[in-house]
Amino acid sequence: MNAAASPVTAPDAILPWVASSDEDRLYRRVLLVAMGLLLVAAVTLPLLPLDNTVASPPTQDNALTRVILQQRPLPEPEPPAPVAPPPREQPPQPAPQPPAELQPPEPSPARPQAPPQPSEEEVLARAREAAASSGVLAFRDDLQSLRESVDVHALNQTRTRRGAADAQRTQRAVVTATAPTASGGINTDELSADTGGPALSGRETTAVRSTLAGAPRGGVASSAGAATPATRGGRSDEAIRRVMDRNKGAVFALYNRALRRDPMLQGKLVFEMVIAPDGRITELTLLSSGLADAELTRKLLARIRLISFGAADVITTRVNYALDFLPYT
Repeated sequence: MNAAASPVTAPDAILPWVASSDEDRLYRRVLLVAMGLLLVAAVTLPLLPLDNTVASPPTQDNALTRVILQQRPLPEPEPPAPVAPPPREQPPQPAPQPPAELQPPEPSPARPQAPPQPSEEEVLARAREAAASSGVLAFRDDLQSLRESVDVHALNQTRTRRGAADAQRTQRAVVTATAPTASGGINTDELSADTGGPALSGRETTAVRSTLAGAPRGGVASSAGAATPATRGGRSDEAIRRVMDRNKGAVFALYNRALRRDPMLQGKLVFEMVIAPDGRITELTLLSSGLADAELTRKLLARIRLISFGAADVITTRVNYALDFLPYT
């Protein structure tokens, strides 16, 4: 089978949007024609004559008209008919009364006399009668039988036997030497208390002497058992600090007042004070002052001298105290 061979053509390499030479020539012609027309218009238009006439403003023919309406007079109101006042009724005239007969004045009632005051003896007698009918005295008849059933005459016959029942003497030369042993206590073998029977016939007691009464509590005593009297001390630091803290507001009020004049004022005030037993400050001595204000220091010492620590059973106390004055406190 013989077939004719068909020619193979190459693909077109020119894209559809690529401009050709014919199109370029057409574009140049159109551009030259347009520029020629524009040049002719630009040269011709300035040479044309202009109309210099100015249009006059339109005249206003509208006129304002004011319409005044005529007011119709209103009819006058008719005056009301006068109303006749009602006739006033004459009040009835009271009948004349006959003159009253003069009556004699009534005698004033006699002033009641106060009852006589009872004497003191009558008042005491009434009080005894009221007390006898109330309280414990109302039961005196019931207690009479109990009082008669007990013989109390023998109670006055008290016999006291004085023997040699002495308590054992405590040796405290060394406190803990005899701690594990018994103290011996008080010898009560010779102590007798015979109270008798129901009739309370008798009573016997024995006097006992003990050296423990003179021994001090919780301390080392001498071998003879003699006690030394306690001595008074001074005021404690805690009590002084508590009173000073309570009065710190009045003292710092003077410093805050001076701080308004000098905001940089600060320092430490050290002083010595002597406190009497009645709470007054008898002596006040300035030891050192870091405040650069002599007037403020004088006022502070005068205010501190007014502080009262209260009376106490103590001796005169001498103490040094310091106060720090800082702007932020």
